[in-house]
Amino acid sequence: ERVPESANVLTDQQEMLCKYIKEHGQITLADTERILSIKQRRARAILREMVKKNVIRKVGAAQKTRYILT
Repeated sequence: ERVPESANVLTDQQEMLCKYIKEHGQITLADTERILSIKQRRARAILREMVKKNVIRKVGAAQKTRYILT
């Protein structure tokens, strides 16, 4: 089955996060909430979607979780 072209397109919010990671080397859930002015639940969903798109990779666990570009 073909993957729709839009599957690899990043939203404006995801683009902002990628820019932040390029500048700082990594991003946390708290960074995401602050940058996008959103609640933790939404921030987690956005990061999860970016991992699914293979744009970022999760490193560490619990309090030490960070996300880096793939």
